Amino acid sequence: MKVAVIGGGKIGEAVASRLVSSDFVDFVTVTRRTVGKAQLKGKKVKVTDDNESAATASDVIILSVKPGDAHTVLRQIGHVVEGKLVISLMAAITARNIERALPGARVVRAMPNIAALVGEAITAYSEGSTATRHDIATVESLLSTFGETIHVTEQMMDAVTALSGSGPAYIALLIESMVSAGLKVGLPRDTAFQLATKTLTGTAGLLRDRMMHPAELRDAVTTPAGTTIAGIYELEKGSVRTAMMNAVEAATLAARKISKEFEEKG
Repeated sequence: MKVAVIGGGKIGEAVASRLVSSDFVDFVTVTRRTVGKAQLKGKKVKVTDDNESAATASDVIILSVKPGDAHTVLRQIGHVVEGKLVISLMAAITARNIERALPGARVVRAMPNIAALVGEAITAYSEGSTATRHDIATVESLLSTFGETIHVTEQMMDAVTALSGSGPAYIALLIESMVSAGLKVGLPRDTAFQLATKTLTGTAGLLRDRMMHPAELRDAVTTPAGTTIAGIYELEKGSVRTAMMNAVEAATLAARKISKEFEEKG
């Protein structure tokens, strides 16, 4: 199978790097404006600035461009994708709008995150009106090369984008804050960083593997008049929970605004 990744930015290059290492894919063509800045190398990959030729030469096209570039890219490849599977990683742009711009293509939307770089992404996907069962099987095989997959309805995709697509930035901010907290109480920076990152990954693994509710885990480490409840009290005073909910809601609304703007531009 030959795959084109249109848009070799951070996410696109992360996706392409995992596809190149997969036995499921024979060849990957990656497009980006500045070919010389690409980090990808090898016999199974080619980097070009020609979106049309990349789409023409491939069986599956993965769109990984910013929504603001969507109109231009869709016009460039619209006449060469008939009968092909198109997987859109673009935030906010609906499958219906992509199908209108790419008549004859079979469209699936997907939203990974930057953890694709290390094969730890969680990618939600939803099929368009023309995608087949075989397409879904192909999509799952491709997406699983850079992490786990989850099927959702398209109505959920903006919320998915806000929660897990943008999520690594929220988590990075949290870790940054924890490292700063460690510095404040006297820990060396590298020690604070190691403790914060491992605490995060260990907690996530525990919740997943033991199928625990987050509140159950919180209660398990919170003892009367102890250190944990003192810290939680300050977090609740700072409205951390509300701030996170507001952040995800704001990002969801931003995605919906982008979608509306795309439709208005026709």
